[in-house]
Amino acid sequence: MNLLHLHYFYTVAKEGGFLKASKLLRIQQPAISRMVHQLEEDMGFKLFERVGRNVQLTTQGSEVFASSKKIFAEVDSLKLSVGQLSHERQGPLLLAAAEPVASHYIPAILRPYLEEHSKVYPQIFSGPASMLFDKLLNGSLELGLFFHIPELPERLEIFTTLKVRYYLVVRKDLRRKSQVLESFIGSREIDDVSTKKFPTLERLRKDHPEAKITISSNNLTAHKELVLQGLGVAVLPDFLVEADIENGSLVDLYPKETFQFQLKFIKRKTSVLSANAKHFVDLCFKES
Repeated sequence: MNLLHLHYFYTVAKEGGFLKASKLLRIQQPAISRMVHQLEEDMGFKLFERVGRNVQLTTQGSEVFASSKKIFAEVDSLKLSVGQLSHERQGPLLLAAAEPVASHYIPAILRPYLEEHSKVYPQIFSGPASMLFDKLLNGSLELGLFFHIPELPERLEIFTTLKVRYYLVVRKDLRRKSQVLESFIGSREIDDVSTKKFPTLERLRKDHPEAKITISSNNLTAHKELVLQGLGVAVLPDFLVEADIENGSLVDLYPKETFQFQLKFIKRKTSVLSANAKHFVDLCFKES
């Protein structure tokens, strides 16, 4: 079996067609078709079948694609490891992150990082953990940063955590309005429908027994805007609201209490962090 032929097949299957694969690989479509046809001849069965103008994997093709993903994930891991072995800081930094982490936390870490290592190319994919696990599993992303995760797939691991302070905040001019204080803006119940406990909401109910979740969103930037619009209270990380507390637009309901949640760093169990990713993690702890 020719590994190059397998790579062309893998790209066609991943991109969903020969034309998209041709554009990505910058190779003429007939050449890719010939390579895939040769692979089919070597294997003795069809990998694709035509459905109208499109192609889809055959049953056997799906099995080959599943194996190919594992192979090329290891190839990508090897590429990343080369940087670590040579101690070079250049090339990609492939990150997966929850929305507030991607929007507000990572940029603050990247500023000193890129001042020191300008040849590194960060690529940040944002979304709920459950949507990004596949990219971590197949090696297209190296490192994930999430506060709340559903059940972790077997081949992934939380290899370290960082405690981040949170504040339960409300718009300053509404801090004594019962209707607002009883309206809690939630998020965990969207990312993981099995969530039954809400510690911050339970704390709020000690002072406001009628408090309940009235709005839910897994976008914490939206939480902040909802609070600023006077639609309730929310528990938000320091990097998202400290400036607003300082300028007086938001107020911390419990300034004498500390809420903390763990920022979880996730990778594949079998992978070794590249020099780029390792330095990024080190900076996260240094800047905390």
